[in-house]
Amino acid sequence: MTEADQPSPPRVRHMAATSMPGQESWQVERVTTGADLLRELRAVPEGALPQTLRNRSSVSPPEVGRAALVACLLTSSSPADAPLVRELTRQEIAWVEAGDSGCGDVLLACCWLLFMGGDLDDASLVWAAKNVNFDAYCYIDSSLLVPQGAAATALRARARGLSDLADHVDGLAASELQRMADVWRSGDYFSGAPSATAAVDELAAWVRQ
Repeated sequence: MTEADQPSPPRVRHMAATSMPGQESWQVERVTTGADLLRELRAVPEGALPQTLRNRSSVSPPEVGRAALVACLLTSSSPADAPLVRELTRQEIAWVEAGDSGCGDVLLACCWLLFMGGDLDDASLVWAAKNVNFDAYCYIDSSLLVPQGAAATALRARARGLSDLADHVDGLAASELQRMADVWRSGDYFSGAPSATAAVDELAAWVRQ
């Protein structure tokens, strides 16, 4: 096998920081498919994810890269992707809030991915997304707050001092929350997601339509 025939290594490049000594940053080269983009972001250390997604994305503008990543994760996520999903959710919340842009399926999909991850502590992030504006409050279903049931979410929320979240969940019919949670677990809402090997622009356009 010649050198040209060798598989290409992941295209995440370790870059020396130019600001403070001892700090490092990560740069992602431009890619064309969602699978490439996801592979490269998975190679970025958790602590470097915020800067990478905000400032060093291989896709411009950053919101297009986020949308493509979220669409890719709908069909290709694993438990190890939880830190990436959380950071994508935080940045999408900030973008929606800054632009007063209502609520689209990118933020909804982030919340669904957190819900499917099953971590009770992520309910607070879904709650933050739901409260980013009026449209999001109406659009993001409350059942996405209860990955382990209403009682579990309320108990954890009160332990963390999130009385507004606990009161919200306690004020809803537990049986209806559970019914809707089962509906969301089916994944039917996002069943038409393109393959992760689709082009970045195609993935982003699908989830942002």
